[in-house]
Amino acid sequence: MQSLHYLGFFTKSTTKQSVNPLSAHKLILSPYWLLLILLFTFHISPFTASSQTRSQIESAVRGMSQDDIDKKLKELGMSREEAIRRARENGISVEDYLGRFQAFTAPTDTSTQQMGAPSLVRSRVSPFDTLRTRKIGPILGFSNRLGADSLLQPFGYDVFQYPASTFEPLQNVATSATYVLGPGDELAISVWGETKLSYQLAVNREGSLVIPEVGPVSANGQTIQQFKERLVRRMTAAYSGLKNGAPNATTFLDISVGKLRGIQVFVLGEVTKPGGYTVSSMSTAFHAIYLAGGPTVNGSLRDIQIRRTGESPIQIDLYDYLIFGDKSKDVRLQDGDVVFVKPVKKRVAVVGRILRPAIYEIKDKESLGDLINLAGGLMFDSYFDHVHVERIIPFDQRRQYKKNILDIDLEFRSVRELRISPSVLEDGDIMRIQKISDLPENRVSIHGNVRQPGVYQWKEGMRMKDLILLADSLQRNTFSERGTLFRMLPNLRREIFSFNPRLALVGVEPDNMPLQNEDSVLVYKESQFFPTQNVQISGAVRKPGTYTRFEKMTVADLVILAGGITESASLIGWEVARMDTTKIGTFSEIFKFGVDKEYWNNKEASSFLLRDLDQVNIPFEPKYTLQKSVTVSGYVMYPGMYTIKLEQDRVFDMIQRAGGLKPGYYLEGSRLIRKENGAGLVPINFLRVQSDPNSADNIIVADGDSIHIASKDNVVYVRGEVFVPSAVVYKKEARLGYYIKQAGGYKEEADAGRTVVSLPNGMKWEEGWFIFPDPDILGGSTVYVPRKIEKEDKTLPVLRDMATILASLAAITIAIVQVTK
Repeated sequence: MQSLHYLGFFTKSTTKQSVNPLSAHKLILSPYWLLLILLFTFHISPFTASSQTRSQIESAVRGMSQDDIDKKLKELGMSREEAIRRARENGISVEDYLGRFQAFTAPTDTSTQQMGAPSLVRSRVSPFDTLRTRKIGPILGFSNRLGADSLLQPFGYDVFQYPASTFEPLQNVATSATYVLGPGDELAISVWGETKLSYQLAVNREGSLVIPEVGPVSANGQTIQQFKERLVRRMTAAYSGLKNGAPNATTFLDISVGKLRGIQVFVLGEVTKPGGYTVSSMSTAFHAIYLAGGPTVNGSLRDIQIRRTGESPIQIDLYDYLIFGDKSKDVRLQDGDVVFVKPVKKRVAVVGRILRPAIYEIKDKESLGDLINLAGGLMFDSYFDHVHVERIIPFDQRRQYKKNILDIDLEFRSVRELRISPSVLEDGDIMRIQKISDLPENRVSIHGNVRQPGVYQWKEGMRMKDLILLADSLQRNTFSERGTLFRMLPNLRREIFSFNPRLALVGVEPDNMPLQNEDSVLVYKESQFFPTQNVQISGAVRKPGTYTRFEKMTVADLVILAGGITESASLIGWEVARMDTTKIGTFSEIFKFGVDKEYWNNKEASSFLLRDLDQVNIPFEPKYTLQKSVTVSGYVMYPGMYTIKLEQDRVFDMIQRAGGLKPGYYLEGSRLIRKENGAGLVPINFLRVQSDPNSADNIIVADGDSIHIASKDNVVYVRGEVFVPSAVVYKKEARLGYYIKQAGGYKEEADAGRTVVSLPNGMKWEEGWFIFPDPDILGGSTVYVPRKIEKEDKTLPVLRDMATILASLAAITIAIVQVTK
């Protein structure tokens, strides 16, 4: 029933979308086909299920999307890796299943079979060809031994991962004169001269070519050249001008192969897809092996036989083709030939510093030197003196040893001796070619403040001076009194020596010390010992800040670098603060002096030398003050911008300088806006300013102040949470309620108790506290009604938490009482 359940699941999936062959191919090539294997493994045994059931399931899965299969995997609670593992445990592999599935999904094409395609598997590129891109290994018995891991592949098998069509013989090339004719070949016969004829004829099943007015001429088993000679003799009887091909002939004949015949060959033994194949008569053994998917991992690449009726087997070694590019031993196939791939016999592996690390198949008489040649030779950094071999003891020798693995060291005096080594190899041997050591023979290096730092050749008798000169000598900012030499000890630790580079360059001993192999020299910059420090300048200069202190830098030099003094700079009281480290609790030493207008020529300023971290301050002239102004606008006689005369000028003074008030003024709505420090509106009572210049409201003006004398405003502005926010006509002695009512009254969300009334001059109005003679809200005022702020009621959560805590305490108390009884 469970199997039927999954069959139903697949059937429903196919109804969602039609089966597209192209999408099915894409699905086959993806890992999602592992789900099908999983379902076969756990629900329908591939050995017991009927072919009809399998066909239905496979047809259904081809119509599923990858999302559908992903969803089903999720329902089963398995990953794709788990599906592979469980399938393999039950004897099903991805390769085996896809091989079976290919048999009934690959369509046949009679036209391609006539052109040389196989009868069981198409020779053109199919979706299944890309399945061969998988890895071949690992080879059992080689993994996890002497540097050989699962990534080490058997050599040569990966070439069969490409589509078989890649290696098909060309059909449109000139046919060789040695080509043997047979039934099915189509020949083009041309006669010219005294007689002109042209025929396109095929060799019949009896092996003859039937020519009009001549009759049948036997062609089977003959080369093109042999058949041409025979045909000329036969046709001379009908066309005397041919004269059997004599030099004085007046009629001439030519023959060429048009369409090639198809032949049937059999590829058997250890191949991926054994069987019979229909191929072109130009095909060779290599092509037939490619069509069959190549040898399996257990198949030999070096012992392939071509078995032909009545002849001795022909031996083929694919290594000649794959390694040396020698195709001369490839055999052109004939009808009925059998290409037989034998099981592999003897394999060895070579790893390490070799050009092609891999597992190789070797013949009985091949040695270690032959293996090195098969693997492409040694790499340039190979250690040829010593080769280590790990050997599984052969069957006939195991009684001689207690264990099963031998480690053998082979010693060689030259690389040539290794390359021609006659050492016999056993099946399963692993050779490891080591890498040479990284220890240099004659190397010294110099780094740091030289013109050409790097590695140099060490020579016998070489000294420090020689190395510095090889590095193009010292740079100009080098600290010439100290350098460091690091010397390699036999235990690979370093020993350190100091020297004087200046003295070494003039050959003074012991600074010009002799050097040894692997010595390393370091030369330093002067800034490492005498780092560059800064000085600071502030006050009345154009570009105050931090500057680099140069040698013999004076105060005048620093002031000039800072752009010079400003117009407001004082010429007296210049100050230099210098770090004082002579006493605890004393931070700085202060130097003060004055200069004249030409400070750059001043004796004291141009002779006072600065030190690191000095701080210079140029004070401002206290009498020098830039002009400040106030803007007076609105209902005054002469609005405009007025310069502040005295430091104590006040609001009343600025109004008077503007000609006084103009008829129509409204002092209750007048305002003072202060720009300084972003203060904004300053609420003052202009009525008091005008009536009593000595009042506190008559404040001192500041630079940028703006005084605006307003005109009469006969409305009150109501804003906020009222139904009709608007400007309400001013009514003398009207209370707050009047204006709220005129604006439609409070909204439900209005917070009436926090209503704010701002008078025209920016001061706050409060009922019951009267600033002006009249207690009413003045024209030009603004009434603002805010929204209620909803506060979260945390009473219930707090009570709940307290109840939980009390319950927990009670439970703990009961538990303690029970324990202490």
